[in-house]
Amino acid sequence: MNHLFVINPHSFGSDGFDHVLEEIDGCFDGCIHSDYMVYVSRYSRDAVAAVHNYISSVSQEDKVRVYAIGGDGILFDCLNGMVDFPNAELTNVPYGKANDFVRGCFGDDGKKQFFDIKSLTTASSFPVDIMRCGANYAINETVFGMAGQTCLMANKLFRSKYSDFFRRFASMIYFICTVLTILNKEVMNQHYDVYVDKEDFSGCYFGIHISNSPCNGGTFIPNPYAQANDGIFNALFAKPDKKLTIFKSLSDLYSGNFEKHKFYIEKRCKKIEIKSDLPIRMEMDGEALYTGETTVEIIPGHIKFAIPEGVEFVDYSSIAYSQKHHRDLSNGN
Repeated sequence: MNHLFVINPHSFGSDGFDHVLEEIDGCFDGCIHSDYMVYVSRYSRDAVAAVHNYISSVSQEDKVRVYAIGGDGILFDCLNGMVDFPNAELTNVPYGKANDFVRGCFGDDGKKQFFDIKSLTTASSFPVDIMRCGANYAINETVFGMAGQTCLMANKLFRSKYSDFFRRFASMIYFICTVLTILNKEVMNQHYDVYVDKEDFSGCYFGIHISNSPCNGGTFIPNPYAQANDGIFNALFAKPDKKLTIFKSLSDLYSGNFEKHKFYIEKRCKKIEIKSDLPIRMEMDGEALYTGETTVEIIPGHIKFAIPEGVEFVDYSSIAYSQKHHRDLSNGN
C-alpha cells in the first residue's frame, strides 16, 4: 500500500507540526520497502491537484491511503483529489478546530483514536457515502442560505491579512456573522425552486441544511438522524419566521432538537435540485461560494474510509443524544 500524508500546517503550531512529521517517519522505521509521501498544503484547494497527481502516478493495482491531517477543509481537498480513483482510500487525523465528519460519525471518544497515525496505517477501511454537488464533492454537509452566508462572511475575515488575529476569536466571529445574517432580509426570506427526489418543495427558506453526518461547527448537532453509511442524506428546510424566534431556536437546532419548532422540516432523500433568481449562498464542508442553481445527490458507499480498530459508528439521534446529555449531567461532566 502507498501512503500519502496531506498536512494543513495552519491546524497546529510549529511544535505540533514537527511532532506529526516525526510520528509519520516513525511509522515506517525499519521497513525494508515503504512507499509514502508527505505533502504540505499551501492554501485552500491546493491539495486537490497534489492528491490527484500522486494517485495518478501509482499503478491502479496498488492501493493508496490518503491521510488528511487537519480539519474538515483539508479532508474536503483530499476527497476531491481522490474521488475518481477506485484504488484510493481516505482517513483523517483530526487536528482541525471542528473535525465535524469524524466527530459526527464516531463521537468525541472515537475521534481521539484517529490521532494515532500508526494505527491508521494498518486500519481496515469501510465504505461511506459522499455528496456530489456540481463539480465538487462533500463528505459531511452542503448548506444553503443562512449558514452559507455566515461562512462566506467569516471566511473573508479568516483569509484577510489579519487572519491570524481573527482566527484567535473564531467562535465570536461566527456568532457575529450569524447575527448579521439573521438581519439580512434577502437571505432570511429567499425563495428557492426546490425538487426533493422530483417532489416539488419550492418555497421561501432561510436555510437548507443537507447532512451526511450529524455534526457541524465543532460542537453543534443540527441533524442528529444523519448517518454517513446509510445510502441517504437528511435535509433540513428552515422556513422564515420572526427574527427573535429564529435566534432563540438556534440553541435547539444546534443541540439536535430541531423538532421542537414547526418551521424546521426534515426530508430524507437522495437528490435535491435547487435554484433561485437571487444568488445562492452555499457552503460545502467549510468551503463557501455563490451559485445560481445546483444539484446535490448522494453517492452511496463511494469512498473507503479507514477507521481505527474498535471504533464504531455512533447514534446521534435526539433520544440517544438526550440520554447521553442526562448521563453526563448525572456523572458531573
